[in-house]
Amino acid sequence: MTRADGSAAASENHLSPARRLLVIHNPTAGRTERRHLAAVLSEIEKQGAQFRLRETASAGDAEHVARDCGPDIDVAVVAGGDGTINEAINGLMAREQLPLPALGIIPIGTTNVLSRDLRIPRQADVLARLLAHGQTRDIHVGCANGRYFSLMCGVGMDAHIVNRTSLRLKKKIGKLAYVVQGLRELVAGVPRRYRVEIDGSEVVEASSVIVAKSRFYGGEFQLAPQAAIGTPELQVCLFLRGGRLSTLIYIIGMGTGHLDRMPGYRTAAARKVSIVGHDGEPFQLDGDCQGCLPLDIGVGERPLPVIAP
Repeated sequence: MTRADGSAAASENHLSPARRLLVIHNPTAGRTERRHLAAVLSEIEKQGAQFRLRETASAGDAEHVARDCGPDIDVAVVAGGDGTINEAINGLMAREQLPLPALGIIPIGTTNVLSRDLRIPRQADVLARLLAHGQTRDIHVGCANGRYFSLMCGVGMDAHIVNRTSLRLKKKIGKLAYVVQGLRELVAGVPRRYRVEIDGSEVVEASSVIVAKSRFYGGEFQLAPQAAIGTPELQVCLFLRGGRLSTLIYIIGMGTGHLDRMPGYRTAAARKVSIVGHDGEPFQLDGDCQGCLPLDIGVGERPLPVIAP
């Protein structure tokens, strides 16, 4: 069965009569989010599912836990934001020939763009019922220099904002920290150019590039409404013009939902993308910097099952 967003239902039946969950929890969540997690776990027990809770202690822990979960686990559930989910996805995709547990999500944390795209409910009893009994669907994640992403890979102003945003400020004001750093980048107006090769044929120069898997960006904004995480395709978002004025125009277009009408902006569907720029230029995946250019981007070799409506 194919869904409206292009994804396929992986199974018409439950994974097991009593689904076994491994819940990977980022304990840096606030008091309200911890109460929400406790409520969801309580409801999961009422649904008859079994779960074990594993807390992460440092960056990379979620990846290791997801990669090493045993054959008795049906679903690796991430209780966290997009950063923790990205770690878990990389752990699951690294299992190579091993069976893939489904990915489940309890959305807590600073950003929850993937859960928004997948329409994951937040109400505790509804979410618990989904995790305990819901069907799986396949998604196709992107892969950039060997690291997987479910939302986007960004180069240019986007990556520099992520790279330079203060962690201390993020803890204080959340997503607004990116706005503060974005204003700093806008004022600085550092010119940048990148060479982008699309599917080995078309070559374009741009001032910023975002390769999208999700239709959402930074929450409710849409750079590529046609992007579908359920299809093995990338959407390349090209910001062709540089400079403060063009950047401001792009920001206005994004905020008003009319980015596609802005001069110097275009999108292209692709399976493979290569990006070259100055050595040391950062790139970000799902909101965290993961390395430097040059960059080769494609789609993961196998789909990832997720629990979603």
